[in-house]
Amino acid sequence: MTISNKTFGKKLSIVILFLFINNLSKAQWNSSFDFSNNYNYENNIGLLHANNDYKTQGVKEVTTKFIHSKTNQLNTQEIYTIDKNGVGYFYKKYNKKGKIYLTRTYHLIDTARYDSMETAYRKDTFSSIYIFNDSKKIIELQYFNNKHEKYWTFKYTYNDKNKLASSTSLNKKGKQYFRNEFYYYDNGSIKETLYYNNKNKLKKIYSYACEPTGEVTKKVTQQNICKKRTYNSDSTFVEIFEGHDNKGHSSRRIVKYSKDSFPLEQLYYNHKDQEIKRYVSEYNDGKTINYQYYYKGKLKRAYHYTYNVKGLIESYQSINNKGKIKNNNVYEYSYF
Repeated sequence: MTISNKTFGKKLSIVILFLFINNLSKAQWNSSFDFSNNYNYENNIGLLHANNDYKTQGVKEVTTKFIHSKTNQLNTQEIYTIDKNGVGYFYKKYNKKGKIYLTRTYHLIDTARYDSMETAYRKDTFSSIYIFNDSKKIIELQYFNNKHEKYWTFKYTYNDKNKLASSTSLNKKGKQYFRNEFYYYDNGSIKETLYYNNKNKLKKIYSYACEPTGEVTKKVTQQNICKKRTYNSDSTFVEIFEGHDNKGHSSRRIVKYSKDSFPLEQLYYNHKDQEIKRYVSEYNDGKTINYQYYYKGKLKRAYHYTYNVKGLIESYQSINNKGKIKNNNVYEYSYF
């Protein structure tokens, strides 16, 4: 995953560019169809996930040990510090010599919101600032490099129902890189997203209407996603997402759910209705124990999870299509 027309230093790309890349990749357009709601990411900026299991179990620290698959020796490890709300606010990572080389600190301003994040990688420090309005909605996100210079900004506006109306990406000179506008149905669900380029020209329309509406110029690509849900007699159900655009591209995603709404299988099809990707999940007591990834019908990677008596993840293994363990992680916990 890369950023078009932008080059950053190696250290910067390692440390915090995943935030920047994630934001752009969620907001920009590519040749394939994004069957998720693009506005969901922006709506969650500045929020940390509260793990309810950590909260109820009183977890104050999580240590993940990465075990070398061949030598079975400790390779690296990372530690998350958790508050009493189940939110991880401090992270540090150790190399195989036991030295800290990466830390990330979040400054919480309430239960889950934070107004700043600082990352230290070796001898360099990078940071980001989050600014909220009176309704606790983020209105600006600023990124700073290791020289404390602002190099990128995202700005957000909201409509009269306090729903995200626009997100704008600005470079270090304050010039627009892209802008998204969001529109909704009366029930609050997303209707469409409009994407404008750095010259503020409309280039993409991403619509949740099953059929295109209105005239679209040849220079604008309109993608339409149609979502359908059907229920089975045993209360399991299936969701079908079908996408097509005015350039002749199409694709489809099918998700099969258990009666408890757990996704059991996700299948992705190309414009020839050929299966490209498939994800299969298996659960026990509501927790994932096995997960498999297939590409063009062939198993590529399998994942296995175990849990301790408190229901917290105890180990994680990634196994390739030849049955060899590629990742072997062990989790340890300390409590308040």
